[in-house]
Amino acid sequence: TKFIDTLYIDVDKEYYQSEKGELITVEDMGKIKLSDPEKYNDIAPVGYHLEHSDSYLLSIVGPYISYANEFHAEGGAHPSYGKYYLTYNMETKKEFSLLDFFSEEEVFTALLQNEFVLKYVESKNVSDLDQLLEEFYENAGCDYSLNLSSFSFGPIKGKQVAIKIGVAYACEISRGNFELVSIQLKVPEKIKKILQNAAKSDLLDKH
Repeated sequence: TKFIDTLYIDVDKEYYQSEKGELITVEDMGKIKLSDPEKYNDIAPVGYHLEHSDSYLLSIVGPYISYANEFHAEGGAHPSYGKYYLTYNMETKKEFSLLDFFSEEEVFTALLQNEFVLKYVESKNVSDLDQLLEEFYENAGCDYSLNLSSFSFGPIKGKQVAIKIGVAYACEISRGNFELVSIQLKVPEKIKKILQNAAKSDLLDKH
């Protein structure tokens, strides 16, 4: 028996919260109002909630799928909204990382050439990828989180492939922050063939 993996489900819900804490969709409230006005009057909504989430594919390279999620929510202590890049390996059923394909040294060297990354990293004080990520984390604070599993495969030019890293906010005080960091890395031999096939099939990220 074969199974289909569900990577994401888009959400678009509006609902009310009753005094008892029950959540009732706006659609269901309309039905109750028409079918049972007395029950409708007894519900007495005390809150309104909104959840909206859209996802879309970025790149498909063999079993390696990258996609983006954009969301907006209201009704809690404060509204929330943002955008993330996510990865999924269809074979292992887990996320994958840049370091699954590229060496720490080449990722480190490429990130040090990016202007956005350098805003949060004192390049003279870091000598490897671990130090770079640690310093970025310390200096960016709540503003941004640099995650090596938040990326997609972009176009191939010559012997290099564009890697697009989605840098999202790190905590709610900076919700909505998002930067797209693009770096160029040498096409790895281990995925060269499937990368080329993805390029021919127009499955690489053009965002």
